Amino acid sequence: MSFVSILPSEELDTSKLVRSVGRVEMSFRKDGEDNAIDHLFQSGCGRVRFPSIDNPHMPEAVLINTAGGLTGGDHMTYEVALEAGAALTVTGQAAEKIYKSVGPDVVIDGRLDLAADSYLEWLPQETILFNRARLQRMNEVNLTSSSRLLALETTVFGREAYGETVVEAALSDGWKIRLDGDLIWFDRFRFDGLMQEVLSRPALLAGARAMTTIIAYVDGVEEVRDPLRDKLAGMESLFGLTVLDKGPLVIRGLDKDPYRLRKSIVGIVSALREKMTGLTMAMPAVWEV
Repeated sequence: MSFVSILPSEELDTSKLVRSVGRVEMSFRKDGEDNAIDHLFQSGCGRVRFPSIDNPHMPEAVLINTAGGLTGGDHMTYEVALEAGAALTVTGQAAEKIYKSVGPDVVIDGRLDLAADSYLEWLPQETILFNRARLQRMNEVNLTSSSRLLALETTVFGREAYGETVVEAALSDGWKIRLDGDLIWFDRFRFDGLMQEVLSRPALLAGARAMTTIIAYVDGVEEVRDPLRDKLAGMESLFGLTVLDKGPLVIRGLDKDPYRLRKSIVGIVSALREKMTGLTMAMPAVWEV
């Protein structure tokens, strides 16, 4: 019988570990009343599928990580571009799992480019951090004054049903949004260390196990803001709403129950979709709760 010895992280040569690298690029153009793929590239563990849906005028792209999860040193890149008048919903096949790292960070880069009169929904499912996970994520968005965006990112700290507790982790999670080339919003949540000692403070996460950021950009955002405030006030999860000058509407959400937060997100996104498109659409099938 042979044994494999695992050295402490500070002594392990991580350069010799096999890493997962994935990339998905896609662009859509308006084709009559429908939308058509103009460019598609996928490599490594990054894949995308286009399921049949009820509304053919609003195609749906489902991102897939064939690695089944990410750990330190893995790198995923997603690039989505919409030409003038195009519309697309992008979601994920399942929650993305960020496993324990023995040193380097997981890096996830997103770039979303929206031309005039285009509409993009960026609706990935939750990102789940495991104990001692390290994640660095940044989404860069380029808008025009007539484009519309509905986007979110949700992070869950461990799977409570499995008895998982995140004691220590590193997270750098941000958004960089430009309007006609000018930076209108930059935001980054950054933490590295013992989570339970710091994030339990009332001024931070107040002991929440899940958090979300939902972003909506549309001309006439004040028409969306007021009815949405009433909806947020009636939810069990804790939410705050901010409308930036010449910028997007930003919603922050916290909950000690990740599943309850997920249900709240579905309600908010459904309401925003209807306000922004004038259509009543079901959430992507992978989002069934």
